[in-house]
Amino acid sequence: MKRLSVLFLLLPFIIIKGQTVSFQKDSVSFENIISQIQNQTEYHFFYSPEWTDSLHFDVNFQNSNIKQSIDWLASVSQLKYTIIEPNKVVFTKNYQVKNNYSTLFANYIKDKESIQLDSIVYEAPKRDKEEETTISKEYLVFSIGNQGQGTHTKQATLSGKITDIESGEPLVGTVVYVNDLKNGTITNLYGHYSFSLPKGRYKVEYRSIGMKTTFRNIVIHSDGSLDVEMKSKPTSLKEVTITAKTEDPVRNLRMGMDKITMKTLKQLPLGMGEADVIKTTLLLPGVQSVGEASNGFNVRGGSTDQNLILLNDAPIMNTSHFFGFFSGFNADLIKDITLYKSGIPAKYGGRVSSVMDMTVKEGNRKETKLNGGISPVSGRLTLESPIVKNKSSFIIAARTTYSDWVLKLLDDPKLKNSSANFHDLQGSFSWDVDDKNSLYLSGYYSHDDFDYYTEDAFAYNTIASTIKWKHIFSPKLFSTFSGIISNYDYTNESRADSSLLHEIDYQLNQYSFKSDFSYLSNKNHKFDFGLNATWYNLAPGTQTPTSTQSLIAYKELEKEQALEAALYISDEFELTNFMSLSAGLRYSMYTNFGPKTQFNYTSGLPRTVDNISDTTHHGNGGITFYSGPELRFSSNIRLSGTSSIKLGYNRMYQYIQMISNTAAMAPTDIWKLSDKYLKPQRGDQYSIGFYKNMRSNSIEASIETYYKKLDNIIDYKGGAQLVMNEHLETDVLNGKGKAYGVEMMVQKKRGKLTGWVNYTYSRILHKIDSEFDEEQVNNGDYFPANYDKPHDFKFVANYKFSRRLNVSSNFFYSTGRPFTAPVAYYEFGGSQKVYYSDRNTMRMPDYIRLDMAATINGNLVKKKMNHSSWTFAVYNLMGRQNTYNIFFRTEGEQVQGYKMSIFAQPIFTVTYNFKFRGNAKNDF
Repeated sequence: MKRLSVLFLLLPFIIIKGQTVSFQKDSVSFENIISQIQNQTEYHFFYSPEWTDSLHFDVNFQNSNIKQSIDWLASVSQLKYTIIEPNKVVFTKNYQVKNNYSTLFANYIKDKESIQLDSIVYEAPKRDKEEETTISKEYLVFSIGNQGQGTHTKQATLSGKITDIESGEPLVGTVVYVNDLKNGTITNLYGHYSFSLPKGRYKVEYRSIGMKTTFRNIVIHSDGSLDVEMKSKPTSLKEVTITAKTEDPVRNLRMGMDKITMKTLKQLPLGMGEADVIKTTLLLPGVQSVGEASNGFNVRGGSTDQNLILLNDAPIMNTSHFFGFFSGFNADLIKDITLYKSGIPAKYGGRVSSVMDMTVKEGNRKETKLNGGISPVSGRLTLESPIVKNKSSFIIAARTTYSDWVLKLLDDPKLKNSSANFHDLQGSFSWDVDDKNSLYLSGYYSHDDFDYYTEDAFAYNTIASTIKWKHIFSPKLFSTFSGIISNYDYTNESRADSSLLHEIDYQLNQYSFKSDFSYLSNKNHKFDFGLNATWYNLAPGTQTPTSTQSLIAYKELEKEQALEAALYISDEFELTNFMSLSAGLRYSMYTNFGPKTQFNYTSGLPRTVDNISDTTHHGNGGITFYSGPELRFSSNIRLSGTSSIKLGYNRMYQYIQMISNTAAMAPTDIWKLSDKYLKPQRGDQYSIGFYKNMRSNSIEASIETYYKKLDNIIDYKGGAQLVMNEHLETDVLNGKGKAYGVEMMVQKKRGKLTGWVNYTYSRILHKIDSEFDEEQVNNGDYFPANYDKPHDFKFVANYKFSRRLNVSSNFFYSTGRPFTAPVAYYEFGGSQKVYYSDRNTMRMPDYIRLDMAATINGNLVKKKMNHSSWTFAVYNLMGRQNTYNIFFRTEGEQVQGYKMSIFAQPIFTVTYNFKFRGNAKNDF
């Protein structure tokens, strides 16, 4: 019956040319119908397969004619058709090609109206129940608001929530757009959207990366809401999204903003077989690091501590495991990553370089899922499930390493008997109390320990938790109230010398409160405003002897306390049809509190321990107060529908600094609060960019240039002692810096081959000047910072051979970073001394690396409990010995220099990933 039904459906086309078609069993999809018509007739059809890949047909019999048959085929596929030649049919979407052949074809049909097909009526396509519900809603008309309400206003507000139909997870960054008005918005972190539009009838389009675009027909009478569920987009050979700045970088206001999709992150070939959130950002323009296996990253000339890294609004001070070899975040739990390099929204503050905002998944609200992965050195497991279906859910993930066996393979006897381990635990819980209130709770725990045989042992921990209450006051006013705890501590035990056995403990606690509001006015002004406050409690160090024979005395540095608070407000609006603006003001305030002993130094002399004049003892009250306005401004000038120019400016203050004399960020570095001598850092950045979309938005190109001015940056005297120093201000120097550069990027977003290429030229120069020679660096002139790498080129390619096989590759090139080297000997006081060059006047060799990875997916059957994949990756395919550091040793009467490499040969990894689901159904 099914074949007969399909045959009757095709008869109108066959009769036109007097040809016949035979069909194989189950040839009922749109693609199969078209394919067999083309194979057996002279007809040729032109269309995009992604429009029709889910269509299957069923037919019953009643009265119908040929014209109705053709119209039905177009309507169920949501396409329009045009006959461009007697045997060529073009299907189009959202528009129709007009020519004379349409008229000739209509006349031909009219002549053939006497040819009747016996009793044919056409039913809707067969789909899964969930898909049928979703698709059918595209044909309905939704009435929004009350017709008699708000008659005195011409505008109304449409709001709602966008979720994934399969998991119930809110969809972040979904574009909600009304093409007739050229107006729309995007969803926030909770999947909510809200925007104003004139009252009337419209077709609203909903677009989200990786999801099928859907539509809703509405008639809006007054303020009201419309929730929409979206379905995942099947994997297409002609479109694989790698990454996206936003849905439309030409129209949005943000510049210097990058988003990273989780799909991209898991496809890239990274070392140690683990998807790495932090290292993936190094593929973006303007983002660099000092070398392989290093913790932290540098953004547009900023140091590693000038990046604010947030996990569900909780600041994370250490972002790696095992001193930078592994990511500190489980990628299976991350939902969204946004990196702001410039144009930073007013709601963010506390760092002068960048903000990385990561949100965690809320858990599947439809069914239970279990997924994970196993590599030679680590394993991970994630469980998510609804608690009350469609109302509340949880997700929890654990990860650990079993890498000691790798150390056993090494020749070094100390490393062979050492151990290195880490584990972390992440989770979140969400509950929609009612239509206006939701609660969210998330937690993060990370632990590392490293025991270097007979010499040193390290252990460090991070604990962070966030509780949020989201309340909707009205369709125009949203609010979120957050309470946050973030704790970081480490222990460093020294065992190399039995007479110097001791342990050093350090701890930093942060307690924050945030209240954020979003208000949409009837004139399409989007106001964001709120306040936040953070209480810092810092224990800078406790030194404890670990043996009765130890000569090390017990020592405890004074604790530090401080309060940082800020108020902010910003507005986004369309100034004209071709120009939009975003302006914001954040006013931050900071006070450090006692009890505290403050050392005073003799005026007119350099700040040294010998020049301490007296001390001041402060009680529990405030000691030093800092405050200042932080302006934020962005504008978008649209030159055409596919190109625009953006301008931006932002000022940031930073009241907590990392104290470290190493080029790379280390977990044992210490953080210091601003005080009388260590002033807050301030950064001012000016930026301008040009953006262009090409080939129907399948290719995006951009060029951005920036200039950044930095005040009160930190540097150190030669031979500075940073650990357990109660007079730290005597070894720390304040200076200023300037950074400038240009970033170019071209990205291909669709097709079998996708990826991007970018090039950055940038400089970061520091200047440490003083009236005293010993407080100057390089005679007070500008010099390159430790992480100054002028040329930076990156190429990322992803080729999808089939739905089961995907191959990706990364290529990196950058200038070597600067260093200081001994250049001569001299005699002083009867002994030979080494004379060093000015700071950072030498450069290491250039950095070059090629990585490759292949992912093979398991059987893509429709119903399957387990979907699995294998990822084979090669890190540093060329085996290049990239220099991580250069150090010098005095051997006899000579100073010898040595280069150190981290990965001096190819690193092969294989990872098995699996995903179980409680209700097996097609994912693809």
